[in-house]
Formats: sequence, C-alpha cells, structure tokens
Amino acid sequence: MKTTLFAFAILSLSMGAGCGSSNSTPASDTGGSVGTGGTTGSGGATGTGGVTGTGGATGTGGVTGTGGAGGAIGTAGSAGGPSGSVDGSADGPLLYTLTVQNYLDWCDVTENGALYAAGVPPVMSFPPNTVVNLNAVPNYIFVWGYWTGTDGDKTSAHDMSMSTTVTMTSNKTILACCPDPPPSAATCP
Repeated sequence: MKTTLFAFAILSLSMGAGCGSSNSTPASDTGGSVGTGGTTGSGGATGTGGVTGTGGATGTGGVTGTGGAGGAIGTAGSAGGPSGSVDGSADGPLLYTLTVQNYLDWCDVTENGALYAAGVPPVMSFPPNTVVNLNAVPNYIFVWGYWTGTDGDKTSAHDMSMSTTVTMTSNKTILACCPDPPPSAATCP
C-alpha cells in the first residue's frame, strides 16, 4: 500500500503541477515571449518636384531697320511742287503752273510767242526756273495799264512794262490790266 500511496502522490504532484489550488502556490507560468510588432513601415521618401523650369532666354528684337537713303531732289533742287513730288520718278517731272488773268479781256496777251487776242491764255505748266516771256497790248479803245505777279512787279505801281517775264519758282497767277482810257473810272483791281 505504500507503493500505491507513493504513486498516488507522484501522480497528484504531476497533475497539480499545472493546476493551482487556493492552498498551494505553484510556480508562475510565464507566457511565451511577447511578440513585438514588425518594424513600423516608414513612408517612402517624399517626392520632390522636378527642377523648376526656367524660361528660355528672353527674345531680343531684331536690329532696328534704318530708313533708306532720301530720294534725289528734283531737277531744279526744289523741295516739292504742286503734286508733292520732289523727283521725276513717281509722278513725272516736277512742273509749276502759270495762270494768266486778262482783266475783262481788255488786253491781247502773248505768252512765249503764242497770241491770245482778247482772251485768256490757258493754264500752262513749266519746269522749275523756266523764264516765260509775256507781252500785252490793249485792244479796241483801252490803254495799257500794268502787270501784277511778274518778275518786274516790285512796287505799288506794279510792272508797267508791256513786255515782261515771270520766272517759274512756284505756281504763279499774274494779271494783265488794260483799263479804259482816262478820264473813265473803270480801272483794273
């Protein structure tokens, strides 16, 4: 019986080794080792933007063009005429106009040899610096008076020569005056 008790005690001990009772203090059971979490994942490297683009080189304007050379001055060296042309290339040759007024047609006017009896010569055009020869003779009962606007019209008495000239340095308007004989009050302006 001794043997049985001894076996029973061993059995009790072996069974009670894992079971505690209120009267016994069994050895503490430790759990397995505490599992540690895996390595905390870190975010990937923060992405940086690409290199900031810089603008291309600032464009510079082309070389500023310079104006072409000025055109040649017209044949007489004049700075312009009735058409605005200063040379003969665009509008033809530079010409000035001569207008002869025959006051009330009381004179017979000759212009460069062409006679306009009791009439008004047509408006004529001449190159710069042309000298135009003029002559006036009173017709019918009229008398010679004077010219205005001619080369000889330098005083308040005007040009008293029946034969005179006009030099074409610009557009010109001249007047031939053959008034009534005195004592008539009809005179030229």
